Amino acid sequence: MAIDVTRCSLIPRHSTALLSRALKALAILTLFVLAACGDREPHQGSVLREAQKRGQLRVVTLNSPTTYYEDREGPVGFEYDLANAYAHYLGLDLTMQAEQTIEGVLQAIVEDRADIAAAGLTITKARKDAMRFGPPYLQVQTRLVCSRKGPKPKTNADLPGVDIRIAPGSSYVEVLQKLKDEIPGLEYSISENVSVESLLVQIGKSARFCTLADSHVFALHRRYLPELTSPMALNDDQPIAWALGGGTSWRPISLERNMAAWFAREETKALLETLNERYFQVADNSFDYVDIARFRRAMRGRLPVFRPMFEKTASRHKLPWELLAAISWRESHWRADARSHTGVRGMMMLTRASAREAGVTNRLDAAQSIAGGGRYYARLLRRLPDGIVGEDRYWFALAAYNMGYAHMMDARILAGKNGLDPDRWRDVREVLADLENPEIYKDLPRGYAHGRQARDYVAAVRNFYDILRQHTQKNPGP
Repeated sequence: MAIDVTRCSLIPRHSTALLSRALKALAILTLFVLAACGDREPHQGSVLREAQKRGQLRVVTLNSPTTYYEDREGPVGFEYDLANAYAHYLGLDLTMQAEQTIEGVLQAIVEDRADIAAAGLTITKARKDAMRFGPPYLQVQTRLVCSRKGPKPKTNADLPGVDIRIAPGSSYVEVLQKLKDEIPGLEYSISENVSVESLLVQIGKSARFCTLADSHVFALHRRYLPELTSPMALNDDQPIAWALGGGTSWRPISLERNMAAWFAREETKALLETLNERYFQVADNSFDYVDIARFRRAMRGRLPVFRPMFEKTASRHKLPWELLAAISWRESHWRADARSHTGVRGMMMLTRASAREAGVTNRLDAAQSIAGGGRYYARLLRRLPDGIVGEDRYWFALAAYNMGYAHMMDARILAGKNGLDPDRWRDVREVLADLENPEIYKDLPRGYAHGRQARDYVAAVRNFYDILRQHTQKNPGP
């Protein structure tokens, strides 16, 4: 979205900065106008046809945890996975161009350096006037995000006087301008050359200003930055979609139609459910400020002592070491002497029976406990039916680790009886609470089980696992 130069009085009154911002806004606005007018070389054809000729689908995105980033296994992210699936559907190679700011993404799309902008873009009036969009695939709210030690506005009337800073080119300019027309005294500033994510990092380190972020972006980032809080939403649900190259001319029409057909496919709908759960739902449903804050402190303190043990065991069983570390944190908070009233002990909180099965002679020895817990978890993985595939195998094995393999199989039986897929964790998770219902568990082979506890256990481990994977990208270790 271009910054509205007719409202440049909203920007702090520093003449040099004002002139610089106005010129930049004018340049971007000019690009939008050219895009809308279809001012392109006469030989260019439709965006889809040109992509097919190249054999490549060019996608511009943001380098961020919610869109696209590189981990040790290669490129990942919600937008990357979705764009990769669409490129495969088209039979084209995928080329990703990562920008650091929304301004960079929008500039790439209006300059025809990309066929699609897949960057969590909200459909706003200004953007819709300048470019076409594909079908919406997420609904989000715009939320005010502050530090726990910062301002705590609860209603619109509390917003005047709050230091609000937003990223340039974001949809939040329109959101705040609309509110400014309704709320006397509301002010905000546009920070130069920063992304939404960088503003969130500053606030997460106790900066006293506030910013705006989409609800799913906030939910994900507060796992890594537990000092973030969101006291209020500023609007109702807003659609997110891919922006198409070619402006509002005829050139993106065939791509728009093709994309609409792809999003309408049942396979795409299932993929969106999977991606939403993988990247956003765990973040939204598993936040515990106290535990996350304690976890992040322990990552700096205790984890370096035990990391070589997790890595050694994980390598032996071809598992991610971060997953074993996440299990151990959920079990014992990485305390070798941890004990429970139920009799489980150690880093991986093994029972006597599971310790014997895993060859552990001293459950309070950290190295033995980690090795034994990893061995036990790997055995559970191997026992799973072949129909369970991908990362779902991890989650089913986690449920079995928590409540027992037989009870996990009971949950699969119950899912099947309810018309759900017993090989999909998302489906089986929905029936776990029913393992505590006498009218239901009386007909199951193993009877009652702590189903809710197992459901929450898996969600918590997945949350810690994801935080650790993000940490590993920045701290790869020896």
